[in-house]
Amino acid sequence: MKYKNFISIAFIALLFLPLLSANTENRSTQNFDIKSIEFIKLEQEVKLDFDTAKYLPENFDPYENKVAVKSINFLEDETVELGFDTADYLPEGFDPYIK
Repeated sequence: MKYKNFISIAFIALLFLPLLSANTENRSTQNFDIKSIEFIKLEQEVKLDFDTAKYLPENFDPYENKVAVKSINFLEDETVELGFDTADYLPEGFDPYIK
């Protein structure tokens, strides 16, 4: 019985062995300066086969960041008046919310 206990304790200890080295840090002692990274900007021009100015509004500026409150579409009422009674075109007892 003691032999089985020893084997099981040794096995559990082997499972926890990687946790002993988990807190060690393998970092360089030098501080890293993010400004030392050189950014290479790739100038790629997209060539389209048509004139995009025809499809844009006058004085269009893609870099202008205007958001007008009037451009937000608020839905105040979810009911829509269609001008006719839809019950005439649905089966009797129709309920769209019943599964």
